[in-house]
Amino acid sequence: MNKMGFIKELSKQTGYDEQKCILINDIIENYFIFGRKNKDKIIRDLQVKASLNEDDAENVYDIGVKIITGEIKNKLKHPFKSQN
Repeated sequence: MNKMGFIKELSKQTGYDEQKCILINDIIENYFIFGRKNKDKIIRDLQVKASLNEDDAENVYDIGVKIITGEIKNKLKHPFKSQN
């Protein structure tokens, strides 16, 4: 999945507009998403920069992780499948 695919899927799952999802994506890209310390940093940045409350920030983080891990699992199951 490319960047725009992630943003569209994030928008679909969160209900946020594309501009807010682009901001969220930029925040997530600043950190390695699979680290406990980074989770706290990402959630804090989502609260400050994307103006989300703590529950919404955690929910967005969880959705982002779910999208990314789903794509990783899919790539491992089908390594030669086109990503288009």
